[in-house]
This record gives sequence, C-alpha cells and structure tokens, in this order.
Amino acid sequence: MILSDADIRRRLENGDLGIDPLADPNLQIQPASVDLRLGREFLEFQHTNIPCIHPDSEQEIDEYVDETVVEEDEEFILHPGDFVLGTTVERVEIPPDLIAHVEGRSSLGRLAIVVHASLPYDEEVFLWTPEDGFGFYKIGDVVENERPARAVAFDPQTLRVSTHRVTDHITNPTKRIYRVRLKSGREVHVTKDHNLFTLDDHGGVTRIASEDAEGQHVMVPATLPDSPGGTGTIDLLDVLDPEETTLYASDGFGEVDWSSVPAGSRRHYKAQNSVPMDALPRTETPDQIEVAFKQSDTKLPRHLTLSPEFGWALGFYIVEGSARRKQLQVANTQREHLDRFAEFFDQYDTSLSWYENDRITKLTVCSALWSKVFRELAGSGQDKTIPECAFDWPTDVLHTLLAGLLDGDGCRRDTRDTLYTANPDLANRAAHLGTRLDLLTSIYSRERETHIPMSDVDWSGEMWAVDFRADAHKCGQYVPVPNELLREYRERAEMRMIDAAKAMGYSSKSSISNVENEEYGTVKRETLERFRDAYAEAGVDTSRLDQLLDGGVRFEEVVAVKETNRVEPTYDLEVQPDGQTIENFLGGRGGIFLSNTAGLCDPGYQGQITLELSNLGAAPVALAPGMRISQLTFTELSSPAERPYGAERGSKYQDQSGPQASRIGGDREFGGEQ
Repeated sequence: MILSDADIRRRLENGDLGIDPLADPNLQIQPASVDLRLGREFLEFQHTNIPCIHPDSEQEIDEYVDETVVEEDEEFILHPGDFVLGTTVERVEIPPDLIAHVEGRSSLGRLAIVVHASLPYDEEVFLWTPEDGFGFYKIGDVVENERPARAVAFDPQTLRVSTHRVTDHITNPTKRIYRVRLKSGREVHVTKDHNLFTLDDHGGVTRIASEDAEGQHVMVPATLPDSPGGTGTIDLLDVLDPEETTLYASDGFGEVDWSSVPAGSRRHYKAQNSVPMDALPRTETPDQIEVAFKQSDTKLPRHLTLSPEFGWALGFYIVEGSARRKQLQVANTQREHLDRFAEFFDQYDTSLSWYENDRITKLTVCSALWSKVFRELAGSGQDKTIPECAFDWPTDVLHTLLAGLLDGDGCRRDTRDTLYTANPDLANRAAHLGTRLDLLTSIYSRERETHIPMSDVDWSGEMWAVDFRADAHKCGQYVPVPNELLREYRERAEMRMIDAAKAMGYSSKSSISNVENEEYGTVKRETLERFRDAYAEAGVDTSRLDQLLDGGVRFEEVVAVKETNRVEPTYDLEVQPDGQTIENFLGGRGGIFLSNTAGLCDPGYQGQITLELSNLGAAPVALAPGMRISQLTFTELSSPAERPYGAERGSKYQDQSGPQASRIGGDREFGGEQ
C-alpha cells in the first residue's frame, strides 16, 4: 500500500517515520510523497589517467572523486553530460515496515536533470494521442518528441484501467537492458531496477524490481479501455493519395483552386460534379461526398461506415489476403468464408472474379480503390497486421475483426481459440486485441517446418500462436495471496476458522488457515471468490476483493529475467495527472504494467540520501542548495523486515552524512562481509 499524505503526516506525528528538518510541511508534503531539498555537498567524478577503477580499491575511488561544497547563496553548475552525486538536506529514518522510493521531480526532469532508469528507445508502449488515437509507440520517440499522450494505466486505489495523461517525458542515463518474460509469453525490456507491480498481504499495490521478480506474479491488464476519441467511420481522405483521387458532390463544392488543372480537364470535372482532391483545401471539403480513383467509376462515401462485416473482411484479408495496385485476392479451402468476403463487396457493386481448382478457391476483388483502402489500413505482403486505429473502433467491429483473423488462419476449440502467424507484430497486436475484448490471452512461438497445401510450398521459420480464452484456465487464474486482508475480513465477520470453512463449503479449517498463513504464494481466483461471497454474506465490506477480482487487472508469473548484451540510454514516462499517484503505463509485447522507476531506501535506513544527478540536456543547469530536488514515496510492507538495514547487517551507508561514493569494496564479491 502506498502511503497518502494523511498516512505520511500521521507517521511523522507518531515518530516512527523521521524526516528532519522538514522545513515547510505544507509545501513539501504532496498527495502521496514528500519533496526533499538539495544539500550543499557534491561529489564530482574526475577525468583520470587510471586505466580502470577497481571496485575493491578505496584509494582509487577516493582519487576518482572530488568533493565540492557550495557556499551559501551560490549555485552548483551541472554541465551537459556531467554526472555527480548530491545529497538531500533532510535526514530520513525509515521504519522496518516501510520501503521508500526516491524519485526525481518532474520539473527538473524537464531540464534534463534525472534520477531515473527505465526502458530502451525501441521498447513499445501502448498510448493514446490526440492526433492518432491508440497506437504502439517507441518510448524513445515519444520522449524525445515530447508527444502529448495518455497512458493506459491502472489506478492503484481502485485497480480500474483507463487512460491517464502523461505528465513528463524523461531521458535517462545509459544502462544495461534486461529481458523480462512472463508465463503467458508477455515480454518487456527494462533496466534491472525498473519496477513491476504485485500485491502486498493487505491487498495493496506494491512494487518489485525486475531483477527480483522471477517467480513472482505481477500485474497485467484484464481489459483495455475504450478510446477517448472513438469513431464509427473511416475518413477516406486520411487514406487516399490526393494526387490520385477525385471527389464527387451533387451539391457542388466551395472554393476550388483550378489553377493547376488544364482547361479541358476542368470542363470534364465540372460536367461530372467533381474536382481533383488536391485542388480543394481539406477544410473546405464537404462531408457528404463520394471519392474515387481518377479514371475509375468505383465510388465510395467519404466516411466509410465501420460495420461488423467490414471488421470481419479486414481480419480475413490480414491473414489470407494479398494485394496488388488494382485488386485484392483471398484464398481459402472453406467456400463459406469466401462467400462472406464476397458479400461485403457486393453491397458496393464491386466487380468480383472467382477461380477454383481441386485444392483451393480464390476470390479476386477487382478494385484499385478497395485495394488502396485495405493496404493503407493493414499493409500488404507478409507484414500485414491489425491497424493501430482499430483500437479506436467500436467493440462489435473488433469482435468480428478477431473472428475474421481466426476464420482465416486460426483454430477454434471448446476452451480456447488460437491464431497462427509468422508475423510477430501481428501476434503482439492480436494479444492486445484479445485483452481489449476482455479475453485472456497468451502468446508463444517456436521454429516450425510445414507444407502449405493451398500454395503447395514448403515453409520453415518462427511461427507465433496467440491463444484466446473467455474463462481463466492456466492463464490468469492465480492471485498473490492477500492473507492479512482475508484474516481481517474473517475477524470483522466474527467467524472462527471452522465457521468460515463451513460457510465456504470446505470440510476442514485448514483450507482457511493455509491461505491466511500464506502456505502458498498465490491462490486461485475461484478460491478468493468463495472468501468474498462468505464474508459479504456476513455483512463485511469486501470492496477490495471486489476490485481484485472484478477490476481491470490480472496477475501472471514472471518466468525469466535475463541480462542482454544491450547497454544504451533509457527512457521513462511520468504519469501523475493532477497529483494522482497513477505512476504506471502499459508497455512491452502483450502488455505489462510498468512503474515510474525510482531508487530505494530499505526498511531501517537512517541518514541523508545520496542522489545520482545527470544533465542529459544541451545547456548547463544551475542547481541551488535548498531547492526541492526529489520526491520520497512510501510503500507499506506486508510485515516488518526481520533484519532491517542497519548495524546488525553491517550496512555500508547507514547514518551517512553528505554524498557518499561507492563502497562496493565491502561486498563479499570483493572480499568484504556484505
């Protein structure tokens, strides 16, 4: 559970949490954090002729750093590319049942002063932007261009998934990249200290560093939100090339620029109540018009209705179709699928051609206009995929889009449907589509060699499969045990364990004690439903269990965290709209909730906090001692740490005053005792 401002104030007043001096509580205490101020001492890293620095050599480390103390009313200038260690004014004392997260203030992030680490440039995040709607964006591109966007994120208080405004774009230092893979096949590349989300014993949201996440169940979306700017039509003017397109309007047009149109062509256009698309400003183009390719009679309405049959036809084309400039072609062994595809185009009086032999039936849609529309939306060749704009479409259209994919190249079973594809991008987007439709999805791949009867060719390569389930099976059925929450509910219901067991239909109280004593790390959703129903029947407010079971998140096991050979700059997004502690966004293949990254202060830590400060901008930045430099947020542990940070552990940085250089030489790897 993340502490609110009220929780922080109460802890400070009780004396079990210490922040001293807290000069201005009203200014420094935020809705879920405390602003810390910059101290006067800095450690600067010098250019040196030493070939390398040995971590176990205290002398080499001392020679590598110089301490600078800024006098009163002066500033420390952090130059582009510089990295220094600073310190906080405040000394903190963290109790054994809290862990503190040190985060950079977003106002300084905008000046390129960072204390974060996160994702590599090319890792995709799922965002909504005002210009393009939902889409898959490389986080580095979003950050470097500071694109206004809304992140798909969950509210830690309600677990409801919706879109929240991105409040800052952060470029971070170079870090080693790790690959985190979940049992469902979801995958993301992050720094090892980047946080994922799980549950504490009280059912609150807590963070876990990626490097410690293997074997843990972390949060993934159970659903995706509707688009803030959803639409029921496609504006074909967004799809077609103005130089190739003619517009038709029986009521005429407004101001047309005929200057580049030859006189003879001009008379032809006027006789047909038409104009070249590039002769009419977009802002002057009427809604109630038709569009066509030049020198073609096939016309479509400017605003093409997104019907369920359109969704199915597009999905079928993605997996079974090919396109040339003037035609679409689909082939399948099931005649009923081809008939359905043909019926969609028949309603627009489109010319169709059939070819059939002993092995296969082919249908050709003879239309350059339809070919252009489908190619612009879904691509062509082996790279065909679900268009990003589809995530802004109505739900009924998305259901038939998925049905078209499965009818074209899928397998339907009683308990699950499976889509097969050699295109990893299509597999990723199909997994997101399944989540958008409230289906449980998993994604996996393997090397395959197969013969394709329809084409009579042999194929080998990596084949992807995406499973879709309506009900929890092996995928998504387990939840980290909120054992203290369940014990609290039972006590409120005034039930003994045996009474609770009988109310839930169990024969022995051990079914209750095993869960409350956390004999297992996870519990099935159906088991939690039994607990919820029994305690709700006894009059207990079980709203937190309602949120865990019926909210927008599920939990999946992390099966591997592997170091890669990538060392590169990293990027982060801040999601704190109007001071809310959302602090997460959706990224990676298949979709995993990722935290705004922060440094940690362990339970039991006492002392000032050393800050890692980098200037990744192009201009020097003046840092004034006393300015608010970072934020401290607090997460309550499920139980107090048995061996907190401190003297008993021989902790290297306990009671530090001022910035401290590395004391890694005290680690066991280098002959120390840590």
